Amino acid sequence: MKIRFLTLTLITVLAVSSMAIAQQKPEGKRGERAQREALMPRHERMAERVNHFFTEEQQEQVKAIRLETAKQVKPLRNELGELEARQQTLTTADKADLNAIYSNIDKMTGVKAEIQKIMAKQHQQIRSLLTEEQLLKFDAMKGRMMEKRGKGFGDRKAPRQHAG
Repeated sequence: MKIRFLTLTLITVLAVSSMAIAQQKPEGKRGERAQREALMPRHERMAERVNHFFTEEQQEQVKAIRLETAKQVKPLRNELGELEARQQTLTTADKADLNAIYSNIDKMTGVKAEIQKIMAKQHQQIRSLLTEEQLLKFDAMKGRMMEKRGKGFGDRKAPRQHAG
């Protein structure tokens, strides 16, 4: 009885493991690239994909623009993080102070607007470096990214339905 049970268990383990091995995708250039990209941070993956149509000179200029933007945005993002933490504290207090909550919301909105202005400036600086053909590709890629993210309130296809 024990031998029969062990044999059955061994056959089951072998069958399951062979199916798992058979379902693995073959490694190749595509598999290696996907694996490499999966280990990269999102912004590095995007930069690698975007840079394929920039000339070397443009890549250097874009790198400088992005570095300058990062220097400007970093303190604002830190400030925004602090304001968001403050908002959490304000809204979960036993006796919430609505004036403080509203004031904090206004500050967060201001910081977000500053970040958006800096990012818009970066976008226009990069666009100014491109040829007509590159502009078409760049703008199309930006449109696809916006669709993926579902940015903005006006992008919704259908109005929200409220239960009521």
